[in-house]
Amino acid sequence: MVTVMPYERFVHYRHGAFVDVLEPGRHRIWGFWSHLPPPRHPRELFEVRPQEVPTSDGINVKVSAAAQLRIVEPVAHVEHAADPQAFLYDAVKTWLRDEVRARTLDEVLAGITVDQTPAAIAAAATEIGCEISDFGIRDVLIPGEIRRASEELVAAQRQAQVALERARSEVAVMRAMANSAKILEDHPMLASIRLAETAASHGGTVIIERPTA
Repeated sequence: MVTVMPYERFVHYRHGAFVDVLEPGRHRIWGFWSHLPPPRHPRELFEVRPQEVPTSDGINVKVSAAAQLRIVEPVAHVEHAADPQAFLYDAVKTWLRDEVRARTLDEVLAGITVDQTPAAIAAAATEIGCEISDFGIRDVLIPGEIRRASEELVAAQRQAQVALERARSEVAVMRAMANSAKILEDHPMLASIRLAETAASHGGTVIIERPTA
């Protein structure tokens, strides 16, 4: 007797020939001539470890990917390749390398958008009896010296922005002071009133003498 769990599918062979796919439940298998390859979970996370690839401008980066993998054709999964996962892994590596090599470092860091599973990867998954979904780039790692240089560039740009804003503020203050001075020069009485207000606010007294006629 063979018990197939809800998350398993067994491919049943007898004398080397395909018989059927055993669905979840208990099955009676007769004779030693029957063969049941070890089952895989029908749904699992598929991951590609970081691959080091040069960008189009010659900077080596490490890129990884991940997806959801579901076995939909157990027979094809067993018969197509000795190691189905390795077959698909190689297809994803090839796609990653082609995509990164076609982009500059800035383009790679901006993100490689994947709206749907690339055709070449989907085809490879179909060959091993699988369906792939939620495919995407997981991580992009750049060399330490490049990362530090990028951080220093960002810091320098921010410092330059702060200095520019400070200079703009100083110019605005100087322009306002120049305008005020021009107004007071043209209207002396305003200068006297302003002086009186300033003195009063500090508890002082201002005596303004009117010119004699």
